[in-house]
Amino acid sequence: MTAASPGTESDAAPNAGTHDAAPRQAADSQQAVDQQATQRFEQSPEQPTQRFEQSPGQPQHSNQQQAPMHVPAAATSVFDPPVVAHTAGQSGQAGSAYASPAGAGQAAACPGVPGANNGGSVGGGPTGPQGPAGPGAPSSGGKKPSRKIIILVSVLALLAVLGLAAFFFVQNMVRGGAGSAEGAADKMVEAIESKDFIGLATMVPPEEREPMQRIQEQLEDKAEEFRLEEAVSKISDEDSEDGEELTFDGISITFDGADPEVTEIDDETALIKYTTGEARFQLDPAETTGAIRSGLEAAGYEDEAKIDETVQLNEMGPDGSPLTLIATQRDGRWYVSPLYSIAEMINETGSFGRGSVPESAGGSDSPAAAAQAAVEAVPNVVSEGSLTPLAGTLSIHEGSLLYLYQDMFDEIMAGAGGEELNIDDVRFADGEKDGDRAVAVVENITVESEYGDKITLNGECIEGESESDSICLSDSGYSIDPSVEMLGGAKIMSLTTIKEDGKWRVSLGHTVADWIINWSDSLTREQALAMLQIAHTEDTTGDISVDESTDVEFNSAGFAVLNLTVDEDMALEAEEEYEFGDMLVYSEDGKEKITDLGWGEEVEAGDYKLVVFAGSEWQEEFAEQGNDFKYSSELTLVEAKGYGSSDSSYSSDDSDYSADSVPSGSYISSDFGVLTTESAEETMKSHTIAGTDVEADLEISAVGSSTSTVVLGISLDGKEEKLEIPKGERVDYSIAYPNDGKDHELTVHMLSSTPESDYDLVSYTVAVKTK
Repeated sequence: MTAASPGTESDAAPNAGTHDAAPRQAADSQQAVDQQATQRFEQSPEQPTQRFEQSPGQPQHSNQQQAPMHVPAAATSVFDPPVVAHTAGQSGQAGSAYASPAGAGQAAACPGVPGANNGGSVGGGPTGPQGPAGPGAPSSGGKKPSRKIIILVSVLALLAVLGLAAFFFVQNMVRGGAGSAEGAADKMVEAIESKDFIGLATMVPPEEREPMQRIQEQLEDKAEEFRLEEAVSKISDEDSEDGEELTFDGISITFDGADPEVTEIDDETALIKYTTGEARFQLDPAETTGAIRSGLEAAGYEDEAKIDETVQLNEMGPDGSPLTLIATQRDGRWYVSPLYSIAEMINETGSFGRGSVPESAGGSDSPAAAAQAAVEAVPNVVSEGSLTPLAGTLSIHEGSLLYLYQDMFDEIMAGAGGEELNIDDVRFADGEKDGDRAVAVVENITVESEYGDKITLNGECIEGESESDSICLSDSGYSIDPSVEMLGGAKIMSLTTIKEDGKWRVSLGHTVADWIINWSDSLTREQALAMLQIAHTEDTTGDISVDESTDVEFNSAGFAVLNLTVDEDMALEAEEEYEFGDMLVYSEDGKEKITDLGWGEEVEAGDYKLVVFAGSEWQEEFAEQGNDFKYSSELTLVEAKGYGSSDSSYSSDDSDYSADSVPSGSYISSDFGVLTTESAEETMKSHTIAGTDVEADLEISAVGSSTSTVVLGISLDGKEEKLEIPKGERVDYSIAYPNDGKDHELTVHMLSSTPESDYDLVSYTVAVKTK
């Protein structure tokens, strides 16, 4: 179900925001990666819960103010570099993943706007610690694909996005389609060869085209309203080529012998199968211009050699089968349906049969009645484990899809059926109409499970049996953590319906379109900038210097942009640990990211732009109050203690542990590393491990590549031992550590992999633990 404002189709629903509330102070940090809220590291049960917590009865070391440190466990994924894990007591909150509905957080939210130069790409913002992927999210590892595959897939994906942009120019009065299924197939090929993406858009069924067209128009409008092009221009390279122009220079797609076999499935649906012919794809990176050129430059492929690939159409389907598409007829015109074609490919892979579409596809006399019928069908969907009961309440195009591929959808639903769900007192009211499209607004829906759990939706609130299970929608779709607050900004929940053959039916496509439109309407410009990871394009609102307390006023997205002055080279952090989120330092003009404070990296003396995000207090209050919430907090930047750098080594100057200061079973030093076969330099890392005069072991914990079994060489003071790490597994290994009070050199080297792979990655931690 989606949400719309009273009597309109806009007003929004929330998204995920961007920033972890816990600061990334030193090694005490926790990161969230991609849209998964996974704990990266396993906490040792013996490990203290406070990094500098004094053990009971432990004497204070004369040269130390810290008790034994946390040791980082190995990452649970080879894609996550290990760091010292937060404990619940330290952070005050769990790690989070960040998400935005329908991908609106990145490129989709900013059509046609080129990315910033520091890691940006066309249509998005720079990567890094301030976006929905979470703070400091690393790039994915795994097997590195070939150059040709990367370029081919990247460009085809870009062409698809640009083809979507053409929907903006295809108005509803454009009928499109063809007089026959064969004609639709021929027109599609002609449009691709001539790079006519407007013509290609007209070959998509209106039921699939129009929701996408509405989303595209909305995003274009929001990009203009939020002045996103102006924002990005502030940080873009002045000499870079304009990436907005949609040109297809240097790209050619041609077909030869593409004569499809057309088989009628029913009066409204036909199977188009290519058993002969070939498609030739040619790309000359040097000849590309505009957005495609910008995309290739962002990926580092602008100087690659020409690509000339030919594929046989009879091998382009699943498992090497012929390419198969589905054409559908609506109002006497035939279209090639991406939705049906994808379903057919999945159906063919699973060897499912096809069902039949009943002559009478249902429908209701009003939008409210149509929405009520769809909701009242849900209990049967749940109890039967089948989507068929819902099919008759949906638009003809969507309902026919469920009927036609009933066996496939039932298989997908297998295991979900059998439970009883009672939906009672379902009431909708007719909302605003726009031609043959209308919103049905929720007045009441009561849902009760077979276990007695009960919730009620009344349009503005979701009420559970307790206050903690209830929520009322706020006025904003911006949210730090994925939660029910993502429905915020939509004053009223609704379903969107369309009128076909005199009857009203629910349209899932238009419902989703309305949800995205409403959600985006609830955002402020500042929130859009934060989600697009270009908060640093905002003008500064104040000044901050080291060791001076500054009252920072945060905007509607929970960030502030300040002029930062640093008088001498030093690493910086917030004095008030855990009260702030990310603190990002950029060059004074905002074009270059310098560092992310809290990791121990030095900032050279000079003037900078600082973007600082608020912490958990702001997040909690904003979730309740929405865009009108005003918040400020005192921030003091101080010189960092220097123990949190990702490249840090531990020396006897600050980590000289003796038998008098460290109890048995304590971790007294730790470090971590990530090895890859990306380059020779990255296959080996060295560590200086602090000395101790107590008996101890050097513990090594490593997670291997997901593609190969890897052999590491572990050298302590030049004496090498080999450690085999099976594919994708974690291995723990111990070496007796000298108790001579001296520092020792450790080298970790990737020796080999089986089978040999173009790209392998191993993450590991090393730690000294007293016996």
